[in-house]
Amino acid sequence: MDTLVDDKQPTDTVETLENDVSNDEVWEIIDKEDDEDLRNLSAGVYAFILLIIGIPLWWRMTEVQRHPLPYAEISQLGTVDVVISTDIFVYTKNPYVTDRIIEQMYTTFNSTMFKINAQPSTLINSDRSLNELEMVITPLGSLQLIETNSVDDIIVGIGRNIYFPPNTDIELLMDSLLRLLQTDALSDSMISMLNPGNHSDDQQVVTDRQRRVRPSSDYNVLLTVVNPEPEKLHVDWKPEIPLNRYLQPLLDQLKLISNFSVQSQWLYLIDLVQKPPKLNTTFVLDKNHAQYIITPLEKKLGSGVSRNPCIHFVVYVTPCSYIPLYFHENDQLTTAMMSARWGGVQFLNANEISCNESVSFIPDDLSIMTPIITQFHSLIGVPNMSKHMSLIPLKSSTLRQWQLDSMYRLKIIEQYTNTRITLTSLSRLLGEISNIVIIKEVGKAVTESVEAATKVLHCLERGQLEEALEYSKIAFETSEFAFTHPSLLALLYFPDDQKYAVYIPLFLPVMIPVLMSLKGVRKWIYFKYNI
Repeated sequence: MDTLVDDKQPTDTVETLENDVSNDEVWEIIDKEDDEDLRNLSAGVYAFILLIIGIPLWWRMTEVQRHPLPYAEISQLGTVDVVISTDIFVYTKNPYVTDRIIEQMYTTFNSTMFKINAQPSTLINSDRSLNELEMVITPLGSLQLIETNSVDDIIVGIGRNIYFPPNTDIELLMDSLLRLLQTDALSDSMISMLNPGNHSDDQQVVTDRQRRVRPSSDYNVLLTVVNPEPEKLHVDWKPEIPLNRYLQPLLDQLKLISNFSVQSQWLYLIDLVQKPPKLNTTFVLDKNHAQYIITPLEKKLGSGVSRNPCIHFVVYVTPCSYIPLYFHENDQLTTAMMSARWGGVQFLNANEISCNESVSFIPDDLSIMTPIITQFHSLIGVPNMSKHMSLIPLKSSTLRQWQLDSMYRLKIIEQYTNTRITLTSLSRLLGEISNIVIIKEVGKAVTESVEAATKVLHCLERGQLEEALEYSKIAFETSEFAFTHPSLLALLYFPDDQKYAVYIPLFLPVMIPVLMSLKGVRKWIYFKYNI
């Protein structure tokens, strides 16, 4: 029996060892399966975070911010014609003549941008003096034709009245109307801006346009008095006094058009670069040589202290050795000349007593300010009809009411056309380059500009000049603000190929293992879940 018991013990030991070995193998297999599950699960989670969350988030973070713009409305501005509605009242003693004038008026203005609303005037009697007729009030933007025996020719009043004698040629009357309403000037201004190669057939209209300063909401007016020899000639003059007396009333009248900032300064010891030749008893400098005065002054005038366009008026006190000094222009001698889109220069010739006896020279304010006011009119576009028709004289430096209306129309057309060109260029630029940043501020400015430009057209068609001028100013300012916004120029964008060139070296080393591990994850899911 003992022997039998001893024989069974080794057998039990072997079975126990075999069971232990099999259990270790099972646990080892389980551990391997857990490691594989964990590894595939980790790879799947990592791929999910990278592909589903990471890449879309990166794409969103690197996406160019582009606020929506009204492209359709901008394009529509180029298809809508500008129509200026204008009321014209006609008074004659013969109703038949009134009807003929009205009929001819519609025929004459049919091919212009004006929509004429002609009607008989409610004036009862025109057999009064011109001063009494000038008291007749005509609405803003309108004109009134009055037949009267008080005149012998067509005369334009200070207000908005045009006086003509009986039996005046209707064609001559229509020609006067066309000039007063500046039909050619308005068309030339718009055409030359939209198509720089085209312009009016009237050379005077083109010349007047080329003299005008560029459109702006704000201007600086700088009067500079230059005394090259202060030790020899003392000038006792305070420029701010005549500026306030003669120029400021005109600027107040133009406050709806633009803001004007007026300043004055004195400069000393600036000599003439070119010595003027002497002709008989006077010294003469050709008009084309005025650049020799302007160029040395440019660096010292201080026009670069502001972004606004500056209109310069230079009063150059002639040195005693060159008195009297004049400009030579069109076979005439004059003390003043104008430089287109810049300003004007005039010589101030002192008397001999001031030079020889060292007596202070006191200039005459009116003689200095008259050329300045005339040049200022040309530079800002005030119509001058004195060459074509008679005008009732003004007793101040302010504009006639019909001149102010013409200025309103001209500035509306200039600002509206500028807005249209700016918005079209901006929309084309932003449409072609899809990576330029369009922040909300720029998008809002563009939308506001388009809305204001549309309102300009509606107000003009209803004959509301002041409202149209206000909206044109808003449209012009907001379009310029959007076009010159720093965000469009600050290199906050770069093309897609540059984006890929920067980020691919970063993402590619990470993406290759992730993409390769997806194949193993797919097999693991297939075998584990029998999918």
